[in-house]
Amino acid sequence: MEGEVRGISFSVKPLVHKLTGFDNLLAKGEGWVLITLVVVMTVVVFLQVIYRYLLAQPLHWSEELARYLFVWISILGAALSVQRRGHFGMDFFFKMLPDKGRRYLIFLIYLLMGVVVLVILVQGIFLVQKTAAQQSPAMEISMGWAYASLPAGAALMVIHLLVIIFREAMQKTET
Repeated sequence: MEGEVRGISFSVKPLVHKLTGFDNLLAKGEGWVLITLVVVMTVVVFLQVIYRYLLAQPLHWSEELARYLFVWISILGAALSVQRRGHFGMDFFFKMLPDKGRRYLIFLIYLLMGVVVLVILVQGIFLVQKTAAQQSPAMEISMGWAYASLPAGAALMVIHLLVIIFREAMQKTET
């Protein structure tokens, strides 16, 4: 995809290439964060079992921490799944469409995903603001940290979606 603005010609291809590189780096970071969170959650749950059944002194904070870690893992995993295009879909009708119909359907899907993710982002920010002053029962940390997974995951999904859309648009202009 090439263009010209006020006599200056430019190509979008290098920009999309850089965005794709950034997106891949971001996804790699997300993967490492997810691995870390899963390991921490596993250790916390294992310690809870040890303390509860072997030492008869349960850790009062472990279940709450494991729950919050699970939420973060779920939301960040969904964001990484967007980047890898790993969300499930029903492609029965998609395969029946001609190429032009497929392109329109893909555009519609990305548009709807973008709207939903932007709603989650905005509402997630409001939720974090509303719950920042509340404390969690066991760990006594701000509930904003627990709910921050929504805007964080949604922001990552927006980035991944935009890169996917740019790549799709560039590929369509090349064909």
